[in-house]
Amino acid sequence: MLRAAGAVGVAASLPNLTSCGDDASPPARILLITADDLGWKDVSSAGNPNLATPNLDRLAARGVSFTNAFDVTSTCSSSRTTYATGQYPHTHGVTGLVHRMPELSLPQGSSTLARHLADSGFTTAIEGKFHLAFPHEAGDYGYQEVMTTLATQWIVDSTRTIEFIRRMGRDPWFLELNYMNPHRNLLGEFVQHPDHPRDAGTLQIPEYVVLPDVAGAREELAAYYSQVERMDAMIGEVVSALESGGLLDDTLIAFISDNGSPFPRNKLSLYDRGTGTPLCFTWGDRLRPQAREELVASVDLMPTLLGLAGIEIPPTVQGRSLAPLLGASDAPWTSDGVFGEMTNHTGDAFPMRSVRTERYRYIRNYDDRPIPLEGGGQAWVRDFVSTLEPDHPWLAPRVPEELYDLTVDPNEQDNRIADVALAPVLAELRDRLDRHQAATDDPFRGRDFESVVGG
Repeated sequence: MLRAAGAVGVAASLPNLTSCGDDASPPARILLITADDLGWKDVSSAGNPNLATPNLDRLAARGVSFTNAFDVTSTCSSSRTTYATGQYPHTHGVTGLVHRMPELSLPQGSSTLARHLADSGFTTAIEGKFHLAFPHEAGDYGYQEVMTTLATQWIVDSTRTIEFIRRMGRDPWFLELNYMNPHRNLLGEFVQHPDHPRDAGTLQIPEYVVLPDVAGAREELAAYYSQVERMDAMIGEVVSALESGGLLDDTLIAFISDNGSPFPRNKLSLYDRGTGTPLCFTWGDRLRPQAREELVASVDLMPTLLGLAGIEIPPTVQGRSLAPLLGASDAPWTSDGVFGEMTNHTGDAFPMRSVRTERYRYIRNYDDRPIPLEGGGQAWVRDFVSTLEPDHPWLAPRVPEELYDLTVDPNEQDNRIADVALAPVLAELRDRLDRHQAATDDPFRGRDFESVVGG
């Protein structure tokens, strides 16, 4: 069976994975936890003073956390399909929301993380959001147990999750928990959870979200943080169930968020606040607690989990396993940067591509349509927009290229594309993006910028 055969390769490539011996056996169980619209610094361990996420903080502290992890896109369906396939959106084809554009759905029978795990002896299950296809459901993509449907995607408590854990006992399983928190509800609003109230009056609007301190913004942020805390509490209940059942030490747990926080020019953008994500792995005492600063991407998640499970990584995968970084602190790791892309969200395309290095971010826009204002239906957003001049970043047509020096401009506000001193940097980043697009057969490779808004 692939799982047993692949374990030899895991042992050979990860001699320093465990801090307590040379055991290189695959995990008995895998728990993948995803958040919906959780910003990369919207946890208390990242220094956010507006909320408390003790359970996520504890997971990060117990294992390996990545402080420079990025999703390869900034919209839900595209991002989650990358988790499942280990491919960039322009490769797997899910380049927008599938419930709005069903023709973009991942084809049935595609190679997915769940399908490979099921074929290798894991019982595969999913609870919460499934957004790879519509109207097809998760059972068509390798999940043997589907605890929620397209109509009931919200995980409101931990009852079903804990029942699954207890029922499975020590059998091998893969469970994907996709929390809708902290996504807006079906009315497009955030509502404070009664068990986790947050005071809008004492809230500090973080600089990195680049939001105005206007009436309504604080209240919406407070409700968003309330829902983050609700998700954190449920995660704590699940981890406690694993611990009380004696299952925690040999369960590999991974946590990631599908895109940035759902506010204007955060989600749907390719800036750090749009693509940055919390990312951590815990696995009993098999992983030495550490924080890694290497640049890593969500396209690496699927091959990492398959590799640690002792399963051969398919040749169609475009990411690479992060297993070396989960082991020795001095593991060599080279990178041309992390690559990002947006093509669509709900129907009107606004294509762009990006490469992000340790110091710089370069964005190539393919037309001048502004980034859609996520949360634009909120009254405070409409009121604020009504006061803006046409050249405000929220409204202004996009320019062909953007370049940011993150050491002096971490919030990506000063486009240095015309800075002569950065011309060599610009040339290098253009080349890196060109090479990535060529290597991955990106259909936007070589496409000219189009002025749609400006005429």
